[in-house]
Amino acid sequence: MTAPPAPTDPPPPRPAWARRLDAVALAAAAVLGRLLPRPSEAELQALARRDRRAAPVPVPTLRALGFDDPLGDGRAAFARGDFAEALHNFGQVIATHPQSPWGWHGRGDALLGLGDPLAADEAYARAAALAPGVGIHLGGRANCARARGDADAAARWWEAALALDPSLTWMRDGRAPPVRGSGGGG
Repeated sequence: MTAPPAPTDPPPPRPAWARRLDAVALAAAAVLGRLLPRPSEAELQALARRDRRAAPVPVPTLRALGFDDPLGDGRAAFARGDFAEALHNFGQVIATHPQSPWGWHGRGDALLGLGDPLAADEAYARAAALAPGVGIHLGGRANCARARGDADAAARWWEAALALDPSLTWMRDGRAPPVRGSGGGG
C-alpha cells in the first residue's frame, strides 16, 4: 500500500486520455452553450445543492458559544479589506484553538490579501490537513499557486477542491475568485 501524497504536494496531473476527454466534453459544452440558454444562478445553485455529497460544513463562531469571537471579527476585518487586523484576529483563533481549520484558513486569506502567497499556502495546507474533506481549503491553495504564477498547480488544486465540493459555484468552469494582493483585482 502506498502512502498518500504529502499535503504540500498538488494533486497529480490527470492522465492524458482524461484530459483529452475533458477537452472534447468542454468543446461539446461550448457548442451546446451557444444553442441552449444559460441557466440562471438560482438553477445553478439548485443543481449544486443536488450534487452536494454531504451537508454544508458548519462554521461555528465562538460568540455563538458565548465567548469573544476573533473568528467573526477576522472575517469582518477581511471583508473590509483590513488584512492586518484580520491576520491579528485569526492569529488569536489559532493561539486559543490551534486545531481550528477555520482559523488557519482565515490566516491564509489574510496573508494572501497582504500579498504573501507562500505563507498563505502554508496556512491553507494546515487547514486542509485539519479538515481534509473541505474543498475550500484546497481552493485557497489554488489561489496561492495562481498568485505565484503556477497555473498548472492552480488548475490541479481547483480540480481537487471541486471534487470535494461541487457546490463551490464560483469555481465552476475554472473561474476562481480574484486573488487580492496579486494584481488579479478583488
